[in-house]
Amino acid sequence: MEYLKGNYMSVTETAEALGITAIRVQQLCQSGRLQAVKFARDWMIPEEAIAMRTPGKRGPRTKKEHLSGELAGIRAEIDASKEEQPQ
Repeated sequence: MEYLKGNYMSVTETAEALGITAIRVQQLCQSGRLQAVKFARDWMIPEEAIAMRTPGKRGPRTKKEHLSGELAGIRAEIDASKEEQPQ
């Protein structure tokens, strides 16, 4: 029996490291786009495989965060228009 050498991370740990969801990590493992070994029903990902990938580019995670970003932009526009108006 061959034993695995090196450090491995769980799906959850990998998702946090890459900035993506755990489901996406599982999809990448199943498709072979992310090097991984399956133990029973769990995927284990070597740290070397994670080091070769770039973090994900997630946007706002909630609607509240998205709306607060839009609100900040609107406030900046209002402030800029107030500065342009002569008094």
